[in-house]
Amino acid sequence: MATQCKLYRGVQPQIIPPNSWTLLTFERAIRNDRHMYRAPALIMPPFNGDFIWSRNIRWETIYIPEGDTRVRQFMARFVRDPLGEPDDTGAADENDTPGRDWDTATWCFWGEANVPVGVQVWHDHHEAASVGHAQFVATTWDY
Repeated sequence: MATQCKLYRGVQPQIIPPNSWTLLTFERAIRNDRHMYRAPALIMPPFNGDFIWSRNIRWETIYIPEGDTRVRQFMARFVRDPLGEPDDTGAADENDTPGRDWDTATWCFWGEANVPVGVQVWHDHHEAASVGHAQFVATTWDY
């Protein structure tokens, strides 16, 4: 039997300041087996195990001033214990474009009992950017 926690945000965009790792928050748990959701941002496994962690993030449209040719970098990562001693893994980056951008990633790693995991995002655009939609999922199987 699978144990799963699925978190969802999508009503209000989350404003992400430039040059600062920011923990994504989620408005609701679509699925919350074994009560793993820790509002507003984290999944905390109640047991040790191998997990498949997935994230889906939609960055909203950014505006670039005419003639500005700077490359902008947008990153996302899974992070263990983001409010304590952060340990990041499963990071990905991409260049953002003036239109909406989607980032979807899956990462298999060890989840330790009672250590929360979150998703952080970062960018170096010259002004704040918005995440309009995000999902965060942890899945394991009972042995």
